[in-house]
Amino acid sequence: MKTSLLCCLLALVLTPALCEDQVFNYPEKKPIFSITFPETWKIETGDGSLSASSKDELVNMELMALDADEAATALDDAKESLEEELKGIKWDGEPEKGELKNFNVTVLNGSVSLEGVKMAVNCLVFAPKEGQTFFMLFNVVPFQSLKEHGDEISKVVDSIKGK
Repeated sequence: MKTSLLCCLLALVLTPALCEDQVFNYPEKKPIFSITFPETWKIETGDGSLSASSKDELVNMELMALDADEAATALDDAKESLEEELKGIKWDGEPEKGELKNFNVTVLNGSVSLEGVKMAVNCLVFAPKEGQTFFMLFNVVPFQSLKEHGDEISKVVDSIKGK
């Protein structure tokens, strides 16, 4: 396991609770996991998707449910889609694989400048150790705002629990 993934996972495990929680079961109809967001974040749910953003809208996360047949190409599809949407994105090498709680996790990190602001872009595919439904988490955040929201982001990812 690469050092950056190990450091990320350690930070997630060691991050303390900072504020009240909003807990969501996802997807709503047949939940495979729960995820917790800070009380002040805006949450919107759709058919098989969930969007979350910090109050100041500097952090935006998107969750999408994936069927098993979509999971194999999910990162490649996400990478292609993000390259079309975020012109000039640079990826930090190959996706990294690891484990988080009851999930196998594949992480793809990158960065892009949007209107002169350097942004971190993260795609994570969570595969339950048992089951046929996977999910993908996208996160786009200005690097500068990680000082303010880094703990919240870590807490959100660490809150994911399988059902």
